[in-house]
Amino acid sequence: MNMLKRDLVSMVHQQFPQHFKQDLEAVADVIFDTMTDALREKRRIEIRGLGSFSIHRQKGREFVNPRTGVRSTCPPNFRIVFRPGKDLANL
Repeated sequence: MNMLKRDLVSMVHQQFPQHFKQDLEAVADVIFDTMTDALREKRRIEIRGLGSFSIHRQKGREFVNPRTGVRSTCPPNFRIVFRPGKDLANL
């Protein structure tokens, strides 16, 4: 089952009912925007107990379309890698 941002905000609101959901959603937006900006700058994000996010370069490669037999190239690209922390890895 997927957890959406609104589900996360609702769970945090249960722990902190004195705060408005709109305020908690704004905080979540700032956190996610900050993480996105850091990854765009190719910076590593480490959250103790959860894990780390980093950007890895994926090499370009050649491939053959099985239907047409045409050879094409896939350009080099970047991908996001998540490595779980010790607590999360032991689930």
